[in-house]
Amino acid sequence: MVGASNPVSSTFVDSQGIARIVGMTCILGFVVDMTALIFPLGSGTAWRVGLLLQMGDRSIVLLIGIALLIYSAWDNLGLRKAIGYVGLGLGTLFLLIGLFVVRESFSLQAQTINNITKQAAQLKVQVEESRSNPEIAATATEADFATALQTINTQAETLRRNAKAAITKTGVASTSNFAVVGIGLLSLSRLAIGPGGRVAGRSTKKLRKLS
Repeated sequence: MVGASNPVSSTFVDSQGIARIVGMTCILGFVVDMTALIFPLGSGTAWRVGLLLQMGDRSIVLLIGIALLIYSAWDNLGLRKAIGYVGLGLGTLFLLIGLFVVRESFSLQAQTINNITKQAAQLKVQVEESRSNPEIAATATEADFATALQTINTQAETLRRNAKAAITKTGVASTSNFAVVGIGLLSLSRLAIGPGGRVAGRSTKKLRKLS
């Protein structure tokens, strides 16, 4: 019967409405989170790396939001393609940000190691100055000064090694997040814009007409 309600079509329309609400909520939540993290504006490599790390951690929410919006607009070719092009731009941007994270991680690593080296050098200067201090020299032997210098060198090397490992791990994790989400957004956009999406869109319209 042509005029009868089609339960399959009705279920699809209901699920589209749910997907639209959840998708918009995910995207709005991502935007609010990023705004809260960006302001007040900071400066320096450490601030940028920290911001990008948190953005990468939350990027999966944006991916889910775009996916749900594409699904909610699946039977509207114009809107679906528009969302697809937005996803295409965001996917490309995320891949570029991933490359930027790599550069910033190397820069932060170099700065951190340089700061540790400078602090170690300052401590060594203080130890050397202590040699000429009569009060300290009266209670400390040459072996004590040598031990102090050796301890500074050992601790500085340990700090450099730990900092390098931690920053590398963080950079790899953040870059991976951006790369995965970027590729996911590009794939979703291709599906929404490409021939497969148009065929599916026409099939959905035919299904709704039959209902």
